[in-house]
Amino acid sequence: MAEPLVIKSKDMVFSQIHPEAGGYASQCQVIGPEISKSICAGIATYEGCSIERKINYDEVVVVLDGLFRIRTEENYSRVIEASFGDVIWLPKGTSLKYEGEKAKVFYGRYPVDWETRGPVTDESPSTEVMHFVAGDMVYYQMRVHEGGYSSTCSLIGPAISKTLGATVATFDGASVDWTTKYDQASVALGGNMRVVTGENYNKVLEAKLGDIIWLPEGTKLKYQGDRAINFCAPYPINWRSRSQRPRPSYWPASVR
Repeated sequence: MAEPLVIKSKDMVFSQIHPEAGGYASQCQVIGPEISKSICAGIATYEGCSIERKINYDEVVVVLDGLFRIRTEENYSRVIEASFGDVIWLPKGTSLKYEGEKAKVFYGRYPVDWETRGPVTDESPSTEVMHFVAGDMVYYQMRVHEGGYSSTCSLIGPAISKTLGATVATFDGASVDWTTKYDQASVALGGNMRVVTGENYNKVLEAKLGDIIWLPEGTKLKYQGDRAINFCAPYPINWRSRSQRPRPSYWPASVR
């Protein structure tokens, strides 16, 4: 099993992408096929560029800085403008343009090897492009008995996606025991996020704004944090139903 790891924002090295698109765009992919068998993830920047593509992957994006813009639908007539903390869902088969003004975003994509696969031709998106505004997100407290405070806002589930999920979670003084039933790439949006893992919980992964944490399926951990806000992209989307024990059939009423 791959090891959990944290990639610090200050250590990321960016390379220019699509110089033909005008302006400037760059990318630092920190999770790829050498680490993951399911999803890839990284940070991308967009400044004055317009990158046209019909995507052959499902993608979740959260904005870290600046103004991020997606143009889509017929004649690119639909324009989505997203700022810090906003989340965008982009299903496979979507024709779009990536644009931005000093934009910096975290992305998670499925499949991990999309670059080696053929282009999408006549495939239509399974859903429309969706924009979740940070100020409209509703959080629910979780794990009340764990102490401190933790909450979650589930954005993308099986009703929307067949591959990737998207959730924003907060942790403040809490310590939430968990074992991942999925691969997950996450990025810190604020505060100090901690994942305590390893044998006897002797390994601490700390993340601040823009730092990325990779957790492979089966990682035993404790989620902790100080005013931490964490955006998570897990795969597979149906991990809850896969991990539940099969329920026995009901006995006939005459037997009960």
